[in-house]
Amino acid sequence: MLTALGASIPLAGCTESLSGDEEENESGEENDSTETATENGTNETDEEESEETETETTETENESDGNETVDNESDGGGNETETNETDGNETDGNETDGNETDGNETDEGASDAELPRWPAIEYGEVVSDFESLGDWVVHTGVPEAASEEARTGSQAIAVESEDDAAVMAMGFPDGIDLENWTLSMAIKAESARRVVMEVIAPERGTHLTANRIVPEGLDDWFRVDFGYTSKHGTPDLTNVTELRLTVFGPEDGPTRFVADDLRRTQTPDNGKAILAFYGGIESHREVAIPNLAEREWPAALPIDPRAIGSSGRMGVEELTELRDRGWDVCSHPANAGALPERPPEQQRDIIENGQEFLADQGFEDGARHFFAPDDRMSRETVEIVRDVHESGFLFGYNPTAAPPTGIHTVSTFWGMALHDGVRRQINLADQYNQLVVIRVPRIVADDAAEDASGEFMPVSDFEELVNHIEQRGLDVVTPSALVDGGIDAGDGDSESSETPEREEGTLLEAGPSHEFEGSGSGSTGEFDLQAGIALASFEHGGSGEFVVEVQGELPNELVVSTAGSGSGESAFAVGGGSYTLEVEADGDWTIEIEQPEVHSDDLAELPTEASGSGSSYIGPLWTEGGVSLQATHDGSGEFIVDGYDTEGNWEQVIYDEGEFDNNRSYSAGGAVWLNVEADGDWTISIE
Repeated sequence: MLTALGASIPLAGCTESLSGDEEENESGEENDSTETATENGTNETDEEESEETETETTETENESDGNETVDNESDGGGNETETNETDGNETDGNETDGNETDGNETDEGASDAELPRWPAIEYGEVVSDFESLGDWVVHTGVPEAASEEARTGSQAIAVESEDDAAVMAMGFPDGIDLENWTLSMAIKAESARRVVMEVIAPERGTHLTANRIVPEGLDDWFRVDFGYTSKHGTPDLTNVTELRLTVFGPEDGPTRFVADDLRRTQTPDNGKAILAFYGGIESHREVAIPNLAEREWPAALPIDPRAIGSSGRMGVEELTELRDRGWDVCSHPANAGALPERPPEQQRDIIENGQEFLADQGFEDGARHFFAPDDRMSRETVEIVRDVHESGFLFGYNPTAAPPTGIHTVSTFWGMALHDGVRRQINLADQYNQLVVIRVPRIVADDAAEDASGEFMPVSDFEELVNHIEQRGLDVVTPSALVDGGIDAGDGDSESSETPEREEGTLLEAGPSHEFEGSGSGSTGEFDLQAGIALASFEHGGSGEFVVEVQGELPNELVVSTAGSGSGESAFAVGGGSYTLEVEADGDWTIEIEQPEVHSDDLAELPTEASGSGSSYIGPLWTEGGVSLQATHDGSGEFIVDGYDTEGNWEQVIYDEGEFDNNRSYSAGGAVWLNVEADGDWTISIE
């Protein structure tokens, strides 16, 4: 049972306006009263959480049907809240869709016999049933009881604000435990474009944020799974003291929403990922399918049934082969365009015909799943999808519960934004055992990327995406796994991964050493290295870029990327064999490579700190998994931190540009090295 204490702050004393004028102050410190929400911001340049301004920067997903934009987050007020006691009603069951009604509910009041009404669910544990408005303190907007809107019990809460956002919060002075749980809520988005939940654990600065885009065209009920999109500090989810909900409306207001049935559902024992290859196009066949086949991974292939076998698209025979490998061939009637622009009867014909065609072609499993054209749904679209399909997907920006409670409006994310959010979503889904659904566009050769148009991913980015999912250890699943019980919720008490056993004695034998020198750009002759870690030191006398890459079989080719004259160091993993160096320079240079013996006594313990200027490395370190890095950088160029272990595994921990002050996670385990590429001073604290 979850409990909260009575509110001590009256509503009238908690009305803090949320406006775009309350920006970060000049010193870079967080404005205590708000986190700014804007439509147009700068793109994120890295894969994980943003702490320095406590805002999540604009994500713009440019799709063929229109641009999807994610705005900056806001907390809407710095007041901590205390609220009245509520019951935590726990029920049995492992349903995944909460689809208890026929999908044609009205907003009129319902008798107890008719409750709960979609999108309320009957499993998990109730955090708030909104039977007492005093459980929530409204910071921006005016609350009222909404009895006719109730999804459960006798009432929901409606909040309306004249501004572009409405904010309310629920406090837990004694803390509640959300470790191994995901929150979800029924939301009626009457005048709303984005829903943000902040989980304060236990204070601001150690919190998680979930940021969900409201589907374009939907101004009615749907269920929001609060998968995390950013992390600040090191949250302790066993001690959550506040939940803060911010709903953003139109830029000029007003904002209005209705909420009910806030619950927590247990997470599985591991994070999940769905890779969705829209369109069944040639590059997916040539690049993606062999890549996934090597790993024995399934995937989803949303395709317009009318496009099967057309120019540049896979035919029934090829799709059948994928089905036999465990793939879901799903309905994505893209040629119909945005369904909300059509009358409901036309929408139903399109959705039903697509489902029936795929089923008739032998894709019965995949035909159960719907991917929305143009990422748009209206109330009527959602109702029809619920009638015809067992799951539905569209852009929403955030990860989701695994399995989702809002099974017909599951959030997806664009894979081509590899360094603009995708890596962060993968990392957070791994850390908090949630689900990330990644849309993979057309894949093009690296040398053709500069001239490519539309939505695409270079081959190297796709390979990095797949490698990163593999490195983080996510289970790659299909939509059918969501509805067939292939993702069973955990017991709320899952154990962390086993701590690696620390080896004693010699971890890596000494290998060969090599020295090279030259002037300007060029290549070295072949040289041999044994499997493990290689350390490089260099000097460069030029004024331009100095880039060194290793050619051969290894996870990451980059050794050095810096500019100007100076010296530095780097570490990189090799699989063993023959290699050459490709050097880009405008001056004299020297490079020395060695593979020293590594002994267990050489391993530094955590926590530890390191600092430097320019290129260097940290290690060897002994890690037990789940490493957290707090890093700063004051340069104007690239700031890259890569992690390597003794087995040659590589994970890119930070990829950013310019000044940096943030924390990152690294799924390390055992003996590791961190390689740093920077053009300024940097610090890294590791724990």
